[in-house]
Amino acid sequence: MLDVRQLWRGLHGVPQLLLVQPDQLGYDLAYALALLPLVVAGIVFFLQDSILLFALSFLAGIVCLLAIQLARLTFGLPAWIGFKATHPLVASMLVACFFSPRTPAWVAASMVILFVVIDTVLWPQLQRVMLHPALIVFGILFIIQRELGIGFVNPFDGRHLDDPLVLWYKLQIVIDPVKLYVGNVPGPIGVTSAGAVLIGMIYLWYTRRISLGVIAGFLCGVAAVALAIRADLGFQLASGPSLFLAGYVAADRRRVLLSERFTFAFGVAAGGLTMILRWYGQGQQAAWQSLLLVSAVVTLILRVQAMLRQRARTQSRPAPVRTLTVESGVSDPHRLWAPVRPPVRQPVVAASPMATAYSRGPISRPVRSFETQSDSNDLVRQMRNAATRSGPLGGASVNPFLLVPALLILNPLGLWLTWRSASLSRTTKLLLSAVSLLWYLTAAGLAFALTHR
Repeated sequence: MLDVRQLWRGLHGVPQLLLVQPDQLGYDLAYALALLPLVVAGIVFFLQDSILLFALSFLAGIVCLLAIQLARLTFGLPAWIGFKATHPLVASMLVACFFSPRTPAWVAASMVILFVVIDTVLWPQLQRVMLHPALIVFGILFIIQRELGIGFVNPFDGRHLDDPLVLWYKLQIVIDPVKLYVGNVPGPIGVTSAGAVLIGMIYLWYTRRISLGVIAGFLCGVAAVALAIRADLGFQLASGPSLFLAGYVAADRRRVLLSERFTFAFGVAAGGLTMILRWYGQGQQAAWQSLLLVSAVVTLILRVQAMLRQRARTQSRPAPVRTLTVESGVSDPHRLWAPVRPPVRQPVVAASPMATAYSRGPISRPVRSFETQSDSNDLVRQMRNAATRSGPLGGASVNPFLLVPALLILNPLGLWLTWRSASLSRTTKLLLSAVSLLWYLTAAGLAFALTHR
């Protein structure tokens, strides 16, 4: 009965935590709650296709999470791995929302794994970079979809149909903005509904996880160019994929390195370029292309500024004075041939009682470099300094009991661990390699069965 009361009290505290005290929520939990309306809208409109893609992406996120934990236990990964990165499970849903309903299973799993690897391992080592890794993944996804001929479908009958922006460019058809806000139009499975995207963005802004200046500037940039070319303003602003890229990706406060007075200018530049690319027929791909280009330019400017500041600091430092020891040319011949006196040792009984009392106390624990509290940026600075050093990730011995889980979780990692282990015989290694080959064939057969039903 006591457990039921505690559970009931905990459930009563959930609304207060989510709505009254959102600052106590972490970034990952806030993003997971903001992605929930997108997942529900995608399942409602695209049904079986969206369920399969969301499930496969979530499983790929679980595989990445288990692989990272296994690598931590096996190799002892450096401290910067995963620092300020999106949680693999949240990252899997973030990427899955931008998939087409006709995306193959292997493409979906590969894109999720690629995003987690880039965001977890590579991105934390970079210093002044405002380029979100999801934009790079979406660019690779666009190239794959174009080469494979993967398009969008109508949520009503499942037939191939271009997205609303392409239809506007080719046929000059303007879809009712109310329909775009509802989301029953062709497009990615999770972001066709502009209303669901706005609900998630409002919650992220309420929890102070996104920059309002980027979003406002993006909308103003789109509106300014749309009015200049005399396009339908409501239709251009109600694009769900564009709002998703601007609010969930580009406006993430962990990635925005500009001050608040420059975020609006960043959004205006991205929004104006987005509308120009739409005018030339890029459709919904114009949003990530413009954000990618503007983010790359801002990153280049930030890196050049950091380089110039570092050079100015180096030049402003005074030159170090080199000191040399000078010996006198006159020497005393009597001291030169004098016998060397042995050092006088103090007796043990002459030790101070205060020193003896202190020596009996506990030895003070050495302060590690990551525990310094003088500067909040020491942790980040030490991680980045460690990331620039060359050397292996870890020299820990391989545990044989981790080889079988590694083969089941992430096959290439398991193979590498198998042949690296010195405690296994060659017969055992060949046997595990054969099991690994069967694992590949089974996974390929399961993916083929799920995509060709």
